[in-house]
Amino acid sequence: MKQIIPALITFSFFSMAIAERAPGIAALPPQYQNIKDLEVIVNYVKENPDVAATLKSIDLANQTINYGQDCQIRFERKPSNNPPGWVGPAEPLQFKAVNCLEE
Repeated sequence: MKQIIPALITFSFFSMAIAERAPGIAALPPQYQNIKDLEVIVNYVKENPDVAATLKSIDLANQTINYGQDCQIRFERKPSNNPPGWVGPAEPLQFKAVNCLEE
């Protein structure tokens, strides 16, 4: 019995440590999230030849495409339905707005 108690205490601390870190394990590492976001933006460019023809830059940090004469397309994340404090993969980017009329 004396040997079981220390083992149970060790197991309890180990279990608590894993439980505390479990929500953080679910998050997608930044390099993978950036690739997913970039794919959404590049697919938009591919589907819009006028944007592709006058493409100036893609700003991944601000989730925008700059093209034409000072035109900009903005993307945003879909609202998350996860409970407060939940750390998990981010929702995918989606088209938000364009400040120029596309031809």
